[in-house]
Amino acid sequence: MSTPYGEWPSPIAPADVAEGGRGFGSVHVADGYAYWLERRPSEGGRGVICRAALGGSGDTPDHDEVTPDGFDVRTLVHQYGGGDFAVAGEDLVVASMDDQRLHRLPVDGSTEPTPITPEPPEPLALRYADMAVGPGGDIVYAVRERHVGPGTDDEPANELVRVPLYPGDEDDPDDPAVIAEGHDFYAAPRPAPDGDRIAYLRWDHPNMPWDGTELVVADLDAEGAVVSGSRTVALGGPDESVCSPAWSPDGVLYAVSDRTGWWNLYRIVDGSAENLHPADAEFGVPMWLVGISTFAFLDDGRIATLYTVDGEPSLRLLDPASGGSVPESTDLVDPNLPYTSFRPASIRSDGDRVVFLGHRPDAPSAVVEWSPPVASDDTGDEEGDGSGEPRRLRESTDDPIDPAYVSTPESVVFPTGDAVGADDTVAYAHYYPPHNPDVEAPDADGPDSDTERPPLVVKVHGGPTSRSEATLSTSTQFLTTRGVAVLDVNYRGSTGYGRAYRDALDGKWGVRDTLDCVNAARYAAAEGLADPDRLAISGGSAGGYAVLSALAFYDTFDAGASYYGVADLAALSADTHKFESRYLDGLVGPLPAAEETYRERSPLYHAEGITAPLLVLQGGKDEVVPPAQAAAMIDALVANDTPYAYVEFPEERHGFRDADNIARAHEAEFAFYGEAFGFDPAGDLERVPMFVGERPPELR
Repeated sequence: MSTPYGEWPSPIAPADVAEGGRGFGSVHVADGYAYWLERRPSEGGRGVICRAALGGSGDTPDHDEVTPDGFDVRTLVHQYGGGDFAVAGEDLVVASMDDQRLHRLPVDGSTEPTPITPEPPEPLALRYADMAVGPGGDIVYAVRERHVGPGTDDEPANELVRVPLYPGDEDDPDDPAVIAEGHDFYAAPRPAPDGDRIAYLRWDHPNMPWDGTELVVADLDAEGAVVSGSRTVALGGPDESVCSPAWSPDGVLYAVSDRTGWWNLYRIVDGSAENLHPADAEFGVPMWLVGISTFAFLDDGRIATLYTVDGEPSLRLLDPASGGSVPESTDLVDPNLPYTSFRPASIRSDGDRVVFLGHRPDAPSAVVEWSPPVASDDTGDEEGDGSGEPRRLRESTDDPIDPAYVSTPESVVFPTGDAVGADDTVAYAHYYPPHNPDVEAPDADGPDSDTERPPLVVKVHGGPTSRSEATLSTSTQFLTTRGVAVLDVNYRGSTGYGRAYRDALDGKWGVRDTLDCVNAARYAAAEGLADPDRLAISGGSAGGYAVLSALAFYDTFDAGASYYGVADLAALSADTHKFESRYLDGLVGPLPAAEETYRERSPLYHAEGITAPLLVLQGGKDEVVPPAQAAAMIDALVANDTPYAYVEFPEERHGFRDADNIARAHEAEFAFYGEAFGFDPAGDLERVPMFVGERPPELR
């Protein structure tokens, strides 16, 4: 006997989603060890540095925890952070979440962390990130975001600083020396191997780093101080995005640039930039996080590099022509590794081995060690033997989903355009069908076939300059094992499809992304992949804005779940953090000239169009999309008698990190879909109260 969609008993409980969501940050390789940052929802999202020896045998070997109990490694630079730690010989340099100071910590964790930057005059006022250690091992270069002092009346000041690893007075370290200032943003300070130069990136409002950045080089003296003025080199400008600069072991500068319309990899020689492999493909990623690394050098001259075609990433081996500069003579090999995502981009090498964060649709995410085979045998067959076999050093969960229950995605290309049903262009998605071997699904070809299609949740990624990728997400499997299909949309504006696709959202935020989500849902329903009367949309941040916009301006969706979504564009522009404070200039238009456009595209002012039930989830300490946005949206829903539910997490910031909160959010969302679509979820899920015409207790 079949079981209705949405009522399937699932082996994945809300707590499993949270506990199975151990996340990974950047990785580093040094002296025979791989180091990585992992975030643990079971410990409130605490960041922990771990390490494992390279070159061993067998998956998931023993690992050491380097940071002491209670110490939380995390930087708040740009709010999104990244580059939270670096390796300096026998020590680590780590950013502390509690005070945002840099600390020195032995790599074996044998002593407590020692602060190497001064205590800020106000809590969290001096933030550091994207650290790089000079070749002498005693100097650390870092991005500093300064919220107090000169030049911070209107917004924080960003600069590059030079920090002694061993301060003269460890009880009261001196202020770091500033080596670059005067621009709105800095990233990627990278000293050359011989210590005589440093490369870095800089950019200014209103650009985001994927709009335009400059690649800069400055000369250093023997103590690591800048001794000459900075100079731009070969790549970058207001309309050219450069990311992931790195020096080769022999002191040649490489970087990724999108000057051709695609993020390709360049080598800078004698002031000229050589494109090492011209292709309609992406060797780079949007720099939402600092500290990214999209390629790494091998001792044999090859480069292990991220390579994305049509939104599908892979790790490739690039062999630049020996002594040549002709792009046609390069060789790019696909070793066929089983990974479909490498997020966050942190590809490192010790010359023989490559370490990266690998995700795949049929196994947990992992910190992966891989020894590339010799150039004549780049197979990378994980099932084979020899040097090409990846080794999983640490997985994202100790209790993985039984593969029998995993819904594997299929890539979808669907027609879209600047109107509902338009087909003058295409957008992309990954479709995950309902799947549970313990359940007999309703017969889609039976007498009630019109109603025997599954409910569908259209998932909308944030950013909006980001991308969904085909990975094993417990959040997605939480839905598919219960009989709900998922369509993960890469709307226009997503990365991985070239600059033209990314720039298609310029001036059209809230229009084209929303239309693509609407057209994706309609396509799925027309193709028989979903019940046209049970379509939901869910997303966070910019994805939450798409949720609110889709419900306010279209009647396609029957329910929506907005995680810390944007309701009022003008309020967001006036009350968000520095990194994104001018983002809307490009996405919508500069103020005050575009004031009317901001209002036209703000769901808050069109809440009368929202008639479908809406779930709003919000963190109380969110500085990116402040809680006032959710409160204003609730007031508009109350005024219009729209049915809604509200769940607040007082201690969360932008994105939920605590295990209990993650579990509660998933439980609330699925119970909400049960209310909206008329099914009774299996299991003991706590329902969320629905309100009509009144505020929730938290906001009264």
